[in-house]
Amino acid sequence: MRTHPSHRPPLHVGSTGNRVQKLEERLKSQGYLKGAADDRFDAGTAKAVVAYKLDHGWEGKPKGVAGERMAQSLKGTGTTAETRQPGGSGDKGKTPSKLKGATYNVERDRDPKDVQKFLGKFAKNNDLDFVQLQEINGYHKALEKIPGYHLVTFPGAKDHGETGILVKDSLLQKQAMSIQGEGGGWTTVRGGHAPPRAATAVKLAGWLQVVSAHQPPSVDWKDGHPVGPKNRVSTYKSLSEKLLGFAKRKIENNPDQGVLIGGDWNEPASTKGKWSPGWIARQAGMTTHGGVESHGHGKIDYAMSYGCRVSNVKAGPTGGSDHNIVTFTVSRPKGQKG
Repeated sequence: MRTHPSHRPPLHVGSTGNRVQKLEERLKSQGYLKGAADDRFDAGTAKAVVAYKLDHGWEGKPKGVAGERMAQSLKGTGTTAETRQPGGSGDKGKTPSKLKGATYNVERDRDPKDVQKFLGKFAKNNDLDFVQLQEINGYHKALEKIPGYHLVTFPGAKDHGETGILVKDSLLQKQAMSIQGEGGGWTTVRGGHAPPRAATAVKLAGWLQVVSAHQPPSVDWKDGHPVGPKNRVSTYKSLSEKLLGFAKRKIENNPDQGVLIGGDWNEPASTKGKWSPGWIARQAGMTTHGGVESHGHGKIDYAMSYGCRVSNVKAGPTGGSDHNIVTFTVSRPKGQKG
């Protein structure tokens, strides 16, 4: 009797055959598998499976076993976003060595049409290649209508797509994923429930991994330790751990490529102590960038990077938000090949 594909047994260490070959080929193409795709599921394959699951929001301690959920995710369904290829307006087949980016907290309770109009005009006038976005729940449909750009977000995440990245159509987009924080979430000032946050990540131009992050507010540091409402602190810690793990894996697996993690940290870059953004940067060997006022007198919308140069960091207009949009240029070091 033929086994239906949905009931195929999971692949594990010791498995062999065509299914293993396809699994390894997909893991290798996305930078998770270092060895050869040789149709033998060994310890290296299991390690790659675990790394993939951690990057794609598997909860708890994922095992090095690949079932149907893993297969569907690798095919581009499940938790991963659509993969687009170069060929949009302005694409000449040449990989750009410089990308113009921005980070922007849209802020809640605004007219989506106003958000769409401001971001569309600003992105076009400044020739932005991407924008790391935060607080975009309720704006997804409006952002998807901005001409020349597409929105990468994960409404299926626990935070329903709180973060996203607006990407120019002509850029290569792959390895889109949701980096899911854990914990119980927290109670908002309005008495509602805020779920644990997820960060959005996407690979651009073949050499830069971009992440948009938004940490919960009302967390501070005292004597090197985070303090504040218990649930917010635990949620902050969880996303910090996930972002650090993501950065370390990307740097280890692709040392010749760049990583850029930016967004609204609700803390200045100078904050020190375990789980702070400065701690993430130091532990991962990354450099922080910022120094511009983007929220009243607070310098909390900024980036950290590895394997790339970030310059021309400037605060632009608020566009109706309580945050300024922060722009910058990301350059690939000369001589590096992806």
